[in-house]
Amino acid sequence: MNEGAVLIFARRPELGQVKTRLATCVGQNSALAVYRAFLMDTLLSARQSGATVLLAHTPGGHFPEQELADITYEQRGSSFGERFDAAFADAKGRLPDGTPLVLIGADTPHLSPKSLRQALDHLRDFKAVIGPSSNGGFYLLGFSTTPVPISEAFSHSSDRETTEVVRLLIRSGVKPKLLNLWFDVDLPEDLAKLVAFLDLLETVTGEWVPRHTRDLLIEIRNRLPAVHNELGIQDRTRRILMES
Repeated sequence: MNEGAVLIFARRPELGQVKTRLATCVGQNSALAVYRAFLMDTLLSARQSGATVLLAHTPGGHFPEQELADITYEQRGSSFGERFDAAFADAKGRLPDGTPLVLIGADTPHLSPKSLRQALDHLRDFKAVIGPSSNGGFYLLGFSTTPVPISEAFSHSSDRETTEVVRLLIRSGVKPKLLNLWFDVDLPEDLAKLVAFLDLLETVTGEWVPRHTRDLLIEIRNRLPAVHNELGIQDRTRRILMES
């Protein structure tokens, strides 16, 4: 039996609806391809962690990446915060009572199965875990008991999200375990950082590498000089990707 559950909170992969900030430097088609690679590797990492895999996605028709999840369902709610809290509640309703559950997005394809397993293992001793991102947000949130609603945290600036979530948890009597600082990929600069990080992973024997993301970023990096004018890639972003 799978131990614990990982919930991926994600958008359906649709042109012009995902990675819009990356699209300004690599174009909408490449941004969609990057997102699909991210989502694929995120789902595969969750599967390899030994957990039950759930995917809560924005409404719409079937898409191939759903096949990698054990359970899929549509997000509900009008605001991001409402959809976030509802995704947690709906996941708990689909799992056996007492199942530890962590939620991640599709912005950290480099988060390894080992890291996910460690987060789930911490829930044996803690009621909640949270993984802070370098931008002030968080890349992972998990509960061993009934999830605490945190939609209020998203009404604050993004650089205070983790602080506000922790405040809400403690106010509810839930002191979380703080995980290692990590980074997610939203901006062109983040993409360059990810390329450099994956280059390092390639040199370390036994480390999990998100292959779909790695292969696609190599392809994009190799194509950048040829498509620079066509896509209007910003000079600074092109430079840092080429130098990574």
